[in-house]
Amino acid sequence: MDALIDAQSEWADVVVFEQAREKMLRYGLSTGMPLEELFKLTDLDVILGLWTAAEAKDVEQ
Repeated sequence: MDALIDAQSEWADVVVFEQAREKMLRYGLSTGMPLEELFKLTDLDVILGLWTAAEAKDVEQ
């Protein structure tokens, strides 16, 4: 969790982190990733990539 906060300091706020987490989960599910697989993610780069893609999808809409 510390590495995530170092990468995205606003995620130190639990509410903000949970909103980002929910967005990442929704995006991952929309791409066909199983929920179990999403919950297993631990690699910082993969998590940040998922967040970046979810943010980009929001911008496109």
